[in-house]
Amino acid sequence: MTLYVLCRKDEVQEDELRQFNLKENEILVIKRNSKFYCLDARCTHAGAPLAEGELEDGYLQCPWHGSRFNIETGEVIRGPAKKQLRIYHSIVKDNNLLVEL
Repeated sequence: MTLYVLCRKDEVQEDELRQFNLKENEILVIKRNSKFYCLDARCTHAGAPLAEGELEDGYLQCPWHGSRFNIETGEVIRGPAKKQLRIYHSIVKDNNLLVEL
């Protein structure tokens, strides 16, 4: 696995849902309590764009059918989704957010 620069850390504001595309991967970045979370940007149920969803108390809700995911683990909290979201390992270095692919 290799680390790639995804964005500058100041490109994502607190509690913002922001999608980036990197090497054919759609990655959703969430900054919550000054920590970055990087997950698949499409719902595992029907492919909804999760950047259009809602963030509430550390849970991400799909905009189409209401599936809820834990942003730390990608785990499904409420369906109809059954498959968890992929989590991307990330680090901040030199004001950049890097993800492992």
